[in-house]
Amino acid sequence: MEYRLGNSLRVKSRGETLELTCPNCNKKVNFGVFSNMDRRLVADISLLNCKTVYFLVCPECASVFTVDEAKGDSFKKGQKLSIGNFDLKTLKEFKAKI
Repeated sequence: MEYRLGNSLRVKSRGETLELTCPNCNKKVNFGVFSNMDRRLVADISLLNCKTVYFLVCPECASVFTVDEAKGDSFKKGQKLSIGNFDLKTLKEFKAKI
């Protein structure tokens, strides 16, 4: 299995969440929040699909989850309450187009 964590190979730590309950192990933990490096071109070209992927890692069971880009952007700007228990989604498997 392969998972795509964004358009970049570089990953940057964005901090820790407030205490949340992990959907996998049901423990209350502070998730580590990471994202791909958000380098964007300022151009309106529909061929470029640049978006930042935020993902959270449980320190207890190492499960990986993701959140919407808007929630991740708010978290990155310092709004710790922007990510809650109901925002966690499973990371989808990446299937390369051949």
